[in-house]
Amino acid sequence: MLHSTDREKRKMEQYLALLTTINKGIEHLLGPSAKGIIFNIGVEEGRILAEDMPKTNNLLQAIHELNKAYEDVWSIELRIHKDTDTYSYIDEYGQPSYDVIIRECPIRTAVAEHGLEQGGPICYLTNGYLCGMLEGIIDEPVGMEILHAGPLACKKRLYLRMRTS
Repeated sequence: MLHSTDREKRKMEQYLALLTTINKGIEHLLGPSAKGIIFNIGVEEGRILAEDMPKTNNLLQAIHELNKAYEDVWSIELRIHKDTDTYSYIDEYGQPSYDVIIRECPIRTAVAEHGLEQGGPICYLTNGYLCGMLEGIIDEPVGMEILHAGPLACKKRLYLRMRTS
């Protein structure tokens, strides 16, 4: 990797290097629970990041707000589901689910720049951040799983778990 002469870019490179170093050892240290712990940490941080964002009950609008607020950091798009010709479909639990494509992601960038495997524990931090931010915008519980992790984009499944109160 070439090192930048720009001070801010060098600082960011170092932050990403530290983050990927943590990724290398976290699964070894925490074992199988690593992904869940990392996800939950991300959810809490994501909720904090969404506190000042406009609220809506429309997921498409929430994703638009997230993309606008974090332009050049995150790029998330809903995909039309092949079986329903709509964005959502009902999953095995009777709840709405969505497929999303994530093109811009600071974690995927860091992982690629430091030669780490896509889809590792640190990717669950991404899931947590996004779920927490979306929860903070739409005020509904959100879950996410990785369907495909790649160098150009990741495909994830987003689950809404409607509150029954």
